[in-house]
Amino acid sequence: MRPSVTGEIRVLVSLGFLLAGGLFAGVLAVGTESAPVAPPVLHAVAVPAEEERPPISTLVDDPVSGQSVPRAQADRRPIAVMIDNYPDARPQWGLSFASRIYEALTEGGITRYLAIFGPDDADRVGPVRSARTQFLGYALELHAAIAHVGGNEDALDRIVALHVVNLDQFRNAEAYRRIFRPRVALEHTMFTSTRALRAAAEHIAWPPDLSIARPLWKAEVPLDQRPAAQRVSVDFSSPPYKVTWVYRRATNDYERILAGAQDVDAATGRPLTAKSIAIAVITRTHGRTQIGEDTWTFADVGSGEAWVVQDGTATPARWEKASVRDRLRFLDETGHEIALDRGPQWVEIVPPEVEPDIQ
Repeated sequence: MRPSVTGEIRVLVSLGFLLAGGLFAGVLAVGTESAPVAPPVLHAVAVPAEEERPPISTLVDDPVSGQSVPRAQADRRPIAVMIDNYPDARPQWGLSFASRIYEALTEGGITRYLAIFGPDDADRVGPVRSARTQFLGYALELHAAIAHVGGNEDALDRIVALHVVNLDQFRNAEAYRRIFRPRVALEHTMFTSTRALRAAAEHIAWPPDLSIARPLWKAEVPLDQRPAAQRVSVDFSSPPYKVTWVYRRATNDYERILAGAQDVDAATGRPLTAKSIAIAVITRTHGRTQIGEDTWTFADVGSGEAWVVQDGTATPARWEKASVRDRLRFLDETGHEIALDRGPQWVEIVPPEVEPDIQ
């Protein structure tokens, strides 16, 4: 199809008028004194050099809990804190910020905790109590500094012999504080914070090897494959020290019940939970320290019966710890290590006479 000649003529005529209008406007502009138009102002935008730009945070696995955290937090030395579990000490402060918690019997059927703090900080932790030998190997395998208020004579001697990084309140009083409560005995009133403990540790010569042997991690079981319910109870000695873990299908974790009531963190008001619970059966022997104190020695190097509780199921297992410095591992019936869900963990250390009730 040929182009329209009439259309071409109209275009040329229109261009002519536009050019003529422009020339006429220029002539008028010469005879007037209108203010000159200022050129546009260009603002320079500083672009930082590559090395000046803030680094992008890289998320990695926390070596204790497996949760994704910034690398700088994952590389921090863990802090292990001895926590009181006498009824007058409850509810304790700061436990929900711990990556892992070990629970074991001490004297008189009373349990005590070793709370491992890694990437998360807690402004108030405690009440803090004295050290016992049955917890030292777990602090040692994580290269953790241990915070405590004194201890049995055998525990204090062993801390020195094993070269455990020691944050004893007796030598680091600035990291601790008393917080009194009505009708609560003095031994249940000592508290600290993770930041205060890290500040106290700055003057300590840490061993050069900071690498932490870590568990195997796995993906969580999909919702449609999770059981409706599960309950696991450990009756350590008497009703005040009976623990029950109640499975929550929607969140695939376990809520902790202590002495028949919801166990909460006083810092948050929320219940304590765990993604996985390991139960290790470890024999113990009663004895006395050099100054006549009651003490228990746990045979925690070797292997023994265990269970790993997660995803609404309990897997029979064996615990294994090759030496006091080696990591406590949990193996299935084929001898392979059991992979864990990422998140807070509890390890229940029970003597053979305490049989868990798994429903």
